[in-house]
Amino acid sequence: MTQQNNLLSEDSVYKKKLFYDNGVHFNQVKAKLITEYKPPTPYLKTHVNQTLASSAGLVQNGTSHYNATLTMLFYSKKEYADWLQFIGSQHKYYDEKGTVYIGIVTGEPDIKTAEMETKYIVTIGMSLVRKQDFEYKYMTEFIDIENHWANKYIDNMQQLGLIATNWEADGESVVYFRPDEAATRAESITFLMRTYRHVDKLLRGY
Repeated sequence: MTQQNNLLSEDSVYKKKLFYDNGVHFNQVKAKLITEYKPPTPYLKTHVNQTLASSAGLVQNGTSHYNATLTMLFYSKKEYADWLQFIGSQHKYYDEKGTVYIGIVTGEPDIKTAEMETKYIVTIGMSLVRKQDFEYKYMTEFIDIENHWANKYIDNMQQLGLIATNWEADGESVVYFRPDEAATRAESITFLMRTYRHVDKLLRGY
């Protein structure tokens, strides 16, 4: 059972948040998530790779993804319209336990009005993948770093996609990292560019 603190509000205890990608960065949806306590449900698939939405650029590499139903309360027509124009973009969802998911809206939203049609209650379905599983997709094991002092650092950089794990020419895995060899100027520039792109994504909230 999730720990609760009776001195805090539900919003303080449960970190339910929803963001959408507007093409520049992730914006938080200006609505209150009023969905009852229910984490996303794992959904098994019959094949390994499935493109959930080409427009959102979201591909699940694995055997399952998650389904969730969210109900949002918009306090004005403008707040609802601001989100609606990006309904087909990639979304980022924090559930009650703070777990981060990336996904898309599926199906048609169920829209109801309240208080003389000044507020909107919108229920949507979402297909999601866990963010940590989505990020750590580089699993090549270098065979020459097992006892090296920088083993963990090299693995971390590989998982973040900052160092190469295969040759672009033929797609074969790189099995030798050669940790004690000097880096060329070209390799240094490539690493700096990958680092720049990674930091840019972090600043965008990705």
